[in-house]
Amino acid sequence: MANIHACRAKHFKINTKMCSAGKTLKGWNRMDAYELLKATASGMIVRDIPMAFWSDLRALTVIAYADAFAEVDADKTVLPDQKIDDLLQRRHFKMEKLIVDLAVRHGLSHSMSLIVQNNRRHAYVFKGDVAMTQSYVQAIGMMPQPAKFRERLANSMDLPRLDLGDEPDGAFLMPTLYGLIAHNPVGRRFRADEQKLGMIQFCLPAADCRAWAVEFAIAEILDAYPATPKKDAPKRSMPWKTPKRDGDTGTDGKK
Repeated sequence: MANIHACRAKHFKINTKMCSAGKTLKGWNRMDAYELLKATASGMIVRDIPMAFWSDLRALTVIAYADAFAEVDADKTVLPDQKIDDLLQRRHFKMEKLIVDLAVRHGLSHSMSLIVQNNRRHAYVFKGDVAMTQSYVQAIGMMPQPAKFRERLANSMDLPRLDLGDEPDGAFLMPTLYGLIAHNPVGRRFRADEQKLGMIQFCLPAADCRAWAVEFAIAEILDAYPATPKKDAPKRSMPWKTPKRDGDTGTDGKK
């Protein structure tokens, strides 16, 4: 089993580098590498992350966006020109809380100490070969600054640490597949119709962290899971009753 995981990890890293550099390997072109990388990543996601995690993520992010806007809109202590900045902060923390809550609900591990940027701790959730963080992006397809998380994460793994038992098992192992939950609103102005959830994706940074190697829509991830077999509806029928014979008393069956 260890050899299988090692082969998958090596295979994934090779194709991630190919996708970022546009190189070929043994006659493969960039599209071949991209499709192979995407298929490999999809298999890991389906194997390690429960399907319900993604459906809950999509539904609850819509609510988190709406709640964050309502809170800031109703706050009279914030200047109108600063509400959009306040919204970005509150939405960030709501999304951090959301992915940790989902990790607990669906059996993923999480840490708040592995990734620190500008003195801010970021939620990091993981299971098996798959790990992820979350970030707002101005537009889907853009690389946010937290995409550098993978480099910081790798560096933090190299630091000597004492096993104090304050982190879940596997926290200090660099995952084979690290991704970012990237999300953004419909627009940019501080208006209810523009601050609704626009898009949410699971994106894998390329080896150099300068572009996305693979981008998954949540619907695309959900479609990759095996279809749940439908249960046959129980057939309703009247219980068999032995008809009474003429003259039966209905008690001991005798006349």
